[in-house]
Amino acid sequence: MNQKWHNIRRVMIIAVAFVALFELGAVIKRMPLKILLAIFAEIPIGLLIGIFVIGILTASVGVSYNWAYKRLLSPTDPKHYWLSSWLINAFDNAFGVADFVVMWFQNRLFDDNRTERSATLHRSWWLSTSGLAVVSLLSLIATGIYWSHTAVVNYAPWLLVAIALPFIGLIVSHFRHRNSLPFSASDYARIFAASLATWVANTAGFLLIGALFQMPIAIWSVMPLFIAARTFGIVTLVPGGWGTFDIFAFIGLQTLGMDPAVIFLWILFYRVAYTIVPFIIAVIIAATRALRETNRKFRGVPSVIVRSMLQKAVTVLLYFSGITLIIAGALPGTLQSFHLLRHLSPWTSGFLLQVPNIFIGFTLIIAGRGIANKVKRAYWPTLILLAISLGYVAISHEHVQPLVLLGALFIGTLFIKPTLTRVQFIYSWENRLVDGVIYGGLFIAYLTIGVANLPAVSHRFHVRTSGFFLVPSLHWWLIGFIAIAIVSLGVLGFIAYMQGRTQLLGEALDEDRVNQVLARGDNHYTNLIFLGDKRLFYYRPDQSETDTVAIQFRLVNNKAAVMSDPFGDSADFQAALAAFISEADRLGYTPIFYEVSEKIAMMVHEFGYNFMKLGEEAWVDTPSFKTAGKKFANIRSEINQATAAGFTYEVLQPPFSDTLLQELRQISDEWLHGREEKGYSLGFFDNHYLQRGGIGVLKAPDGHIVAFATLVTSETENQMTVDLMRFTSESPNGTMDVLFVKTFEYARDAGYNTFNLGMSPLSNVGLHEQSFIRERVANLIYQFGSKIYSFEGLRHYKHKFASDWQPYYIGYSNHSNIAFVMIALLLIDNPGVDLD
Repeated sequence: MNQKWHNIRRVMIIAVAFVALFELGAVIKRMPLKILLAIFAEIPIGLLIGIFVIGILTASVGVSYNWAYKRLLSPTDPKHYWLSSWLINAFDNAFGVADFVVMWFQNRLFDDNRTERSATLHRSWWLSTSGLAVVSLLSLIATGIYWSHTAVVNYAPWLLVAIALPFIGLIVSHFRHRNSLPFSASDYARIFAASLATWVANTAGFLLIGALFQMPIAIWSVMPLFIAARTFGIVTLVPGGWGTFDIFAFIGLQTLGMDPAVIFLWILFYRVAYTIVPFIIAVIIAATRALRETNRKFRGVPSVIVRSMLQKAVTVLLYFSGITLIIAGALPGTLQSFHLLRHLSPWTSGFLLQVPNIFIGFTLIIAGRGIANKVKRAYWPTLILLAISLGYVAISHEHVQPLVLLGALFIGTLFIKPTLTRVQFIYSWENRLVDGVIYGGLFIAYLTIGVANLPAVSHRFHVRTSGFFLVPSLHWWLIGFIAIAIVSLGVLGFIAYMQGRTQLLGEALDEDRVNQVLARGDNHYTNLIFLGDKRLFYYRPDQSETDTVAIQFRLVNNKAAVMSDPFGDSADFQAALAAFISEADRLGYTPIFYEVSEKIAMMVHEFGYNFMKLGEEAWVDTPSFKTAGKKFANIRSEINQATAAGFTYEVLQPPFSDTLLQELRQISDEWLHGREEKGYSLGFFDNHYLQRGGIGVLKAPDGHIVAFATLVTSETENQMTVDLMRFTSESPNGTMDVLFVKTFEYARDAGYNTFNLGMSPLSNVGLHEQSFIRERVANLIYQFGSKIYSFEGLRHYKHKFASDWQPYYIGYSNHSNIAFVMIALLLIDNPGVDLD
């Protein structure tokens, strides 16, 4: 039976709401739009602001109910209780259905026993109609005294209904809400006071809005009608009284002799100020709170995603706005020639708008570049530029689309400030290419149009100076050309401002500081630090005064090319990498991790880096290495021949004399044969650098050196390797084999278990069909590039010695283009080029 009654009630509510809204729609259709707009246009801004303030204040009085509820029940969130109460009141004003909606929200404000809480709140709602009853009683008395002979008396029955509501509530509460908490006399008094304040404020707000509009009627005589209309809205159970209250009030005011258009505006402004604006504010606040809670629950990930997407959207729109503005100003014929572009562009194409369109367009593009690169210094100039653009568009453009676009951009830019974290702008090669194509394309198009409009050209080649080539005059074109030249200087100034004072990542070489970190741990590439062609990033844990990890790298453009693994305390590697990547990003640099181990590749992958296999290092197990057997027959023969010819192998230890270093330099120069030294990932001949370790030399019978190999050791890896290996034409056949075998034996005798033969680039990369495309391409380079570099030959040579192969990788950011990454790595191999 209960369910059947609920279903009937729902059908009745929907039917009444449908009829009321249908009638309201009919009334709106009959309204003279021109008259309404004329009246609206004459309303002062100050009056509108006053109306909205009255509406919001009036709507806020309903919060006083929660002052009474708080004494009866225990709030779940005392800190935000009053804000939550205001939100519930705004929702109830907009879509309340008797006590249903408000009770659903109020139930979530308190943590008492559910049954007692629900019964108490329902009983309180019925008591809250007492204020309506008092106001209705006063209106009924006033009607009998002052307006007994007017149309107002027709609404007396509804005033009687309002007077009866609290008494009906007492009966309903007695039978249906017996589980309610006991009410004291002071509780009754608080609820009555809150109800009376709410209904007095509600009525006063409606009448005050009418008074501000200077309605041609005795304002107080409208009070009974308003109370009756509100009662009708409550009794019909239509959410928020939408349609029922409005039609009742509209018809009632018409019977009092008022103009329909004026009545419509009165009710409309009341609804907007009292219901719609507070509801919108409440939705925004509630949505913000919900998003904050969701963001907190998911550890800030949602806000990061949303801000990142918004930052990308702002970037795209800045570029789009800039390009279309330039086209509209400098290439007006383009919009006429291309149908799609004409519909996409929000701007007006006009010859008089040429110069400002060009200036604003080019600066919007470079502002977009600053926002795309997350540069802090781009934030305020972009906002100022958008504000200027909004003012310019409001004055010069007739259509609303540009205002909407720029307004959305302005608001979007306000919200992306937390994403702009970089303190300087470094113009990367990738970005220069993209912007160069855009600027270059626009400039070439403009130049083409100018040349095509030269009389000699247009007459000879019969160029139609319309459509794409439309230009009002060469004088107009020349002004645009000058504007482009001037704005180019402005763009350069904007770039210089965003760049600020250049801050380099890391620090220059400090050998004492490096040696302190090396004492904690090294690797077979740490010797390259002392070439002096790299910078260092030092990491020290919180509350520590000692560096525990260091990272060596070289700067090229906006890239910080890290050479191999970090060194120092391996327990701090991940924290050091996080600090390095964060600091690099703050300064506008993008790290590249070159020739890193699998362990480090996996670490940087966790920071959002792609990786691909670069190749493999050949390792020799020195304790088990022997030249016995058929495999090494040729090598044994080479060693025996060299020994028989009187050549001897010896390892010299530093410090080395100037005479020895001069002798080695002569060998190096002959071996180079005019070729340029490499650097970064390879050592180069430098007297200071050679003093850091032993040098294996091969001496001729007369004692002079014909070949040498600089030795590098890693105590942490228990490993030895060769850096420079160079020889003269006097050296015996198979000199490299002789040097390697003798050095293997020396390493074994010195206690090193592994000898590293170095990298075999692109070895075993992209062998499988499921490999990444970039690795499959690398495999093709490995196979077909051997004619130039002999990748395959290098692996084949090392294979005869190697007992194990260790993979090494290159890690690069998701935001980097692999082609430009490889270009950067090729450039930094030259130690003579200053790329900082």
